[in-house]
Amino acid sequence: MIHTKPSKIMDMTEHSALSKREMEILELVATGLTNREIGQELHISPNTVKVHLSNIFEKTGVTSRTEATLYGIEHGLVSVPGGGESVSDKPVWRELLHTYRWVWAAILLLLVTFFVILSANLFFRDSPSTSSGDAELGESWQELALMPEARIGMAVVAYDQNLYAIAGEGMDGVSGAVFSYSTTEDGWTRLRGKPTPVTDVQGALIGEKIYIPGGRTAEGAPSDVLEIYDPRRDLWETGAPLPAPVSAYALAAFEGEIYLFGGWDGKKALNTVFIYNPGSDSWEAGAAMPVPAYDLGAAGLSDKIVVMGGRNADGVLDSAEAYYPSRDASGEYPWEDFVDMPMPRYGFGVASIYDTIYAIGGTTDDEESESGSGIVFSQGSWNDLQINQAFQNLNPRLVTSGSLMYLVTPREDLAGTVLWQYQAIFYEIYIPFIP
Repeated sequence: MIHTKPSKIMDMTEHSALSKREMEILELVATGLTNREIGQELHISPNTVKVHLSNIFEKTGVTSRTEATLYGIEHGLVSVPGGGESVSDKPVWRELLHTYRWVWAAILLLLVTFFVILSANLFFRDSPSTSSGDAELGESWQELALMPEARIGMAVVAYDQNLYAIAGEGMDGVSGAVFSYSTTEDGWTRLRGKPTPVTDVQGALIGEKIYIPGGRTAEGAPSDVLEIYDPRRDLWETGAPLPAPVSAYALAAFEGEIYLFGGWDGKKALNTVFIYNPGSDSWEAGAAMPVPAYDLGAAGLSDKIVVMGGRNADGVLDSAEAYYPSRDASGEYPWEDFVDMPMPRYGFGVASIYDTIYAIGGTTDDEESESGSGIVFSQGSWNDLQINQAFQNLNPRLVTSGSLMYLVTPREDLAGTVLWQYQAIFYEIYIPFIP
């Protein structure tokens, strides 16, 4: 909507008379022409038009082209489009409506499109994963090809119709092995191994490279090594080391940067936040977490990262906090309370699709496991997510690719690593292109 200041226009006085050229330009401004179009009409440069406009604004006391047009109409300096009525007979709002009719039409079209999309989101959300109350997934999960090795604590990242399972700990100890799963062929391929074998790690995709920071080495100590995998060339490179060694952290990629939350330094839970910029290959410290934790989860939403669960010296946590990267970058305090999880949980798989967070598996305390269950956050609340299939709850990995969700976890008999696929979203809304 165009806001004007009629009181200012009606009360102001002219500082000096407009020149003939300025009158011509004001007349053309009232027709909606741009500076370039006015220049072509009068055979002068756009910069010259700009200078004349500045003089018009100063002499008439206005601050915009719209106010200048109103001034010209109300003071008889501009011909009223249509010519059938005098200025006194034809209201200014009718002139504005006529002059900017295409602007009003575009605004109306945008409003109609917005309300159609909003209505579709409100009334056609029938996915079991987002309905209110308990969600029963049942046979919606599909078991895919078994990864040859049983592994926990690995990083799993989706890229270009493939999943990459990197490092972790298996029957033979801490590993640097890398396996790729093809979603089109339902099969696994062994690739070039990670140079530094680690476990209790996570990975993040930025551009076309996979970043694996820190982790716990075969000697049991946390690492500060950042290794970067190029899946197109099957090559590894080393990035800038972390500010401090850490494992069992939460990791999230957000707007081209990587955010590492909390973790374990070999002696205690951490509340540190490390931010990595791939462009400059550098780390910086973010505002510390409200509560230290390791074996926690993090998932990105549209404007924030939700950090949840985990454990520390006080026990297992159910807390969830929202971290706003934009606030941290501008020097504001970036943490806000989020909706706490229904029960304490650590070592779970977590991922987000659109505005929905899924948390599956994990452990509620040192004795009670949460195998075969999960929770989902949608529309402001957490709900139970029952899964009929049995799987190992110990540090599962959950990743998304489009509307599909993949759960990676060892088989109960440790004969391999199971891969489950779930169709998390059953509809998509497309905004049509309007020429």
